[in-house]
Amino acid sequence: MGKRISELRKAKGLTQEELAEQCKISARTLQRIESGVVTPRAYTVKVIYAALKKESSFRNLHFEYVKDLFNLKKNTMKKVSILLVVVLATGFGLFALCPESKAQTDISKKYVKDNSRGIVILRPKGLIGYGQYYRNDTLFLQAGKDLIKECGGNVYLNDNFAGNAYDGDTVILNKATFFKKAKLEFKRMEYQKIPGYGNATFVFPKHLSLRMAHNDKMYYWVGNYEITEKDDKIFLNGVYQGEVFANDTVILNPKGTLTIKRANKRE
Repeated sequence: MGKRISELRKAKGLTQEELAEQCKISARTLQRIESGVVTPRAYTVKVIYAALKKESSFRNLHFEYVKDLFNLKKNTMKKVSILLVVVLATGFGLFALCPESKAQTDISKKYVKDNSRGIVILRPKGLIGYGQYYRNDTLFLQAGKDLIKECGGNVYLNDNFAGNAYDGDTVILNKATFFKKAKLEFKRMEYQKIPGYGNATFVFPKHLSLRMAHNDKMYYWVGNYEITEKDDKIFLNGVYQGEVFANDTVILNPKGTLTIKRANKRE
């Protein structure tokens, strides 16, 4: 892949620096791609081939890559290892999907969903005695014999502190049995990752919607937040947050702040 990109770039009469500037990536990243040190993400490859005006080459490149992968006459052990990993990952994904689907079905059958300022509260079905109301900044949720309170992320069960919950988290009430007292179970919000424009990785809460657009800069609309990326600089709702480089990770926190984790230590 890197060799093909190098050939097309030279055919266009472009230097690595010129092509990197057009693609909004660092020259070092392009050097590493062309030399085969790193395999670029599909999005980065699309940007490079768009700059080289070779969209058909992008499709052909991936076809040739897949075709070569199944040619076991060259680099046999390496290719067998890659194919084995793909098969195992696919099998594991299908295996994991079944229990997860069953768990979601069980939850919908056994629990009723309530919400408190973005926190999901699940209470067992069939409890006698239910009521929900706010007093000042505190939610009161009566579920059978148990009382759940939530205020500023602090959650209480029957006036005993049970833990902290944040926007996107789920709190499950496990009702009392003959042997155990009622207790609250906390399930933390899930995150998802997407590749950033400059080979960085963006992480944000899974329950938030995502839209993206690109002109002279990259835009990410995550829920009600707008994140923009231009010239290795990151902005949140128009406010500068810092610089981001290849392989760094940008995390949108539940409270609406950004954290940039460096791939390597920099001064």
